[in-house]
Amino acid sequence: MSAYKKAQKITGAQLAPTLPKSYRNAATDELVDIVNTLAEDPDYGEHFKDSFLTYTSVLEGKENFSMDNYLNAVKFFSLTSVGMPAVRAYCKVFPERLQKRLDRGESIKDMGGEGSRFNNSELVNKIRAQALVPLHLLNQDKVQLAINTLANIMIGGRSEVARVSAATTLIKELRPPEVQQVEMQIGMSDQVLEAQNKQTEQLVMIAENQKRLLEAGASIEDVQAININVVDVHEEEDEDE
Repeated sequence: MSAYKKAQKITGAQLAPTLPKSYRNAATDELVDIVNTLAEDPDYGEHFKDSFLTYTSVLEGKENFSMDNYLNAVKFFSLTSVGMPAVRAYCKVFPERLQKRLDRGESIKDMGGEGSRFNNSELVNKIRAQALVPLHLLNQDKVQLAINTLANIMIGGRSEVARVSAATTLIKELRPPEVQQVEMQIGMSDQVLEAQNKQTEQLVMIAENQKRLLEAGASIEDVQAININVVDVHEEEDEDE
């Protein structure tokens, strides 16, 4: 029995939002069936489906590539990215072209030129370039949308628990990473950085405590009465000078 894991099928509702607006009409049941069928191929697998859904932005612009062009380019990219030679990948994508060569008494070796040209084609190179972009950058718009949603809940949420929970999440997620803190030391003293970190940790702790109190049934007035002793980083820095 094959160890290949069958790919989870996608739906038209999942496919349509991934396509540029000018291609939304292409999200037909036929296209969904094609993508699901190709995703079950042991040579493509989940890699093909993920690539197809991830790199649709290459269709934007004046090139006006067809959906068939995109399907073939993604198939070729998926195969070469897992180590298959370009000529073999080309023959896998275009088996009818290989068959014509075989009918003429030629072999797969005679397809080298065609495979090389397709490997260097504009659409394949656009997909390859997209693949080099880190996933978090490709989805930066979605990250910002999530931040905006949390901010809206924090400000206008109907439930105090929801507002505090959103605020706590934002504080945690928007804290500067360690790398940024190291870079900040070029223009800031260690004492100032330590004080800023203490402020952030204190805000997180207070927000979590407020959330627990609200969940336990405390009134919002009692919760808001909690004092926050904020360290003045400028005063500390002045005292050390």
